Amino acid sequence: MSINNPYKIVGIVAIIVFISGSCQGQDSTKAAKIATEETILPISQLQGKYNAAEDIWENPDTAYEQFIRFDGENLAIFYRTDAGGELGTVGIVDKIGKVIVQPNYFSTSTKPRTGFFEVQDSQQRVGLINVSGVEVVPPQYETIFLDDSLLAIDSTMIKVAKDGKQGFIDRNGKIVVPLKYQLLDIAGKNRIMYMESPQHWGLMDYNGRIITAPVFTHSGIFVEGKTVLQQGDGEAYILYEDGRIDKKYH
Repeated sequence: MSINNPYKIVGIVAIIVFISGSCQGQDSTKAAKIATEETILPISQLQGKYNAAEDIWENPDTAYEQFIRFDGENLAIFYRTDAGGELGTVGIVDKIGKVIVQPNYFSTSTKPRTGFFEVQDSQQRVGLINVSGVEVVPPQYETIFLDDSLLAIDSTMIKVAKDGKQGFIDRNGKIVVPLKYQLLDIAGKNRIMYMESPQHWGLMDYNGRIITAPVFTHSGIFVEGKTVLQQGDGEAYILYEDGRIDKKYH
């Protein structure tokens, strides 16, 4: 079969080039996707060895920082590197090369607090990695309050803040108290002081059930089932865990 029309020939060539280009584009996209997926695959162990004299991990794998310093600590921050050798995101490794925190974050600390490492993403949002290396809270909060004083009252509850509001999560990252209050304080087991407006504090439980209206000028912690607070009249009152209020007489 012969084709005498030159426009048909040009059209056929264009179609072939378009199909070829589309296939190459799909292959390039697929390759880029695979490459991206490969860069974020979790790793459990760094190559190399620990140099005790220098207190460093010597790593021959150029995909990661090659000389990782411990500076007298048991854990060290190490960097992922790009194709040009520039340092990028960070993780945590121990002295046998075991990766404790994956190198997917923009900052972290090598000292866990109350069983967690705090990590940050590129937008400085905070998340939590437990000591087993599991990301229980992806970076999403402005602040996570790992205060010993709060956790001493109830270690199962962690206060968090985002968009100017506070709430509580459990140790698995599940939201227990929604983030809709300006300020919250743990007052006791299943008891939270909430601030509705400045100097207007009330009492509720973990389910958000209001126990006491916001009539107090500050928050307090229950000791033996009660705490002493002031109201707007300047007088002191005894607040009980069940919501009873008695005026405190001197």
